[in-house]
This record gives sequence, structure tokens and C-alpha cells, in this order.
Amino acid sequence: MYQIAIIEDDTEIRTALSDHFSASEQIACVLTVDTVEKFLKFHRDFMHIQLILLDVMLYQQSSIRSIPLIHRREPEAEIVMFTVMDDYDTIFQALCNGANGYLLKDANYPELEAKLLYVLRGEGALLSPPVARRIIQYFNPGNHKAGDAANEVVLTEKEAVVCRLLKDGLSYESIARHMGISIDGVRYHVKHLYQKLGVKSRGDLPGKDMP
Repeated sequence: MYQIAIIEDDTEIRTALSDHFSASEQIACVLTVDTVEKFLKFHRDFMHIQLILLDVMLYQQSSIRSIPLIHRREPEAEIVMFTVMDDYDTIFQALCNGANGYLLKDANYPELEAKLLYVLRGEGALLSPPVARRIIQYFNPGNHKAGDAANEVVLTEKEAVVCRLLKDGLSYESIARHMGISIDGVRYHVKHLYQKLGVKSRGDLPGKDMP
């Protein structure tokens, strides 16, 4: 049986994943935590973890820069990002920092298990179709359909976080504390966020979460 770990801050998703794999005959979830720090704290060599399912955003903080830490603890394990974020910047940051796969949270759990088994059996890398398309489009910009570039808004990882926190009603000071940056840094990201979205205030931000 394959052994995996889950790092996910959403309690409902974390519990549902754990429940699903507890009934699986092929994959056992041997460690389920909500932060990378807890993964490193509770990880034990005897667990023989072969794959880590890692959420990109953990409590409004990116987990991407922690990927090398996870690899140092489990150098042979596959690290598959599991997220709703599909912007170019986040995808490439994750892959460049050592992620082996990138899945969007749009599949049911039996489908997810089948995809993880694909990787665990060594049959190839794991990318959600929309992510694969973005990578292809990045390297082959001529493949964009007419009008796509004009209509697509691509936010950086930090801009996406700022956007969500603004919509949650947080002040610039609170956002700065959450992200570990200065207030001037928040103003910088807000300026570029508003320019990209063509808005002038937080009240004009789109109702749906941006990537």
C-alpha cells in the first residue's frame, strides 16, 4: 500500500481527504496536518511517505518556499500541489521550487485517488488539464485564441492574497501583518492589483475570487 501525507489548512477538506483514504485499499494517509511546520515536527522516517499532497496557501501564507524543506525531510517523495490557484506565477514558482505535480481542487476524491496512483506507480508527472494548458500557452503564446490575452487577468501570488484579504475587509495594517510585509509593500501590491483589474477601490473588486 502506498503511503501519503496531507498538508491542508481547510478542516473540512482535510477531514474529507483523510476519511476517503482511510477506506482506500491502495493508498494510506499516514500523516494529516494543517501546516508545513507540523509536518516537519510529526514526520517520522518509519512512515515511508511516498507522496505529499500540499495546499498552496496555508492560513493566507504561501507554502511554496517550504517545498525544499519538505524535500530535505523526504527526498524521494513526490510533492503534489493541491489548490484552487491556477495563475502562471504560482504554478511556475511551485514547479521551480521542486513540486512534482500541480492539481486543482476540481476533482472528486475517487478521481483524485486515481490521479495520485498514476504518479505513485511512476507513470508520469501529474498536472490538471487547465494547468497543463497554461504551461503550454506560456511556452507557445501563439496558441492563445484571439482575444484571450486581452481578456485574461493574471495576478501574482501576492496580488491574489491581497485581493482576498481586501474583500474580507482587512485593513492595510492587518494585511501587512498577515503577509509579513510592510504597509508600503501592501500599497504597492494594491496599486498593481487595481491597475490589472481596472478598479479604483476595494468595493469595486470582483465578487468571485481571482486566481
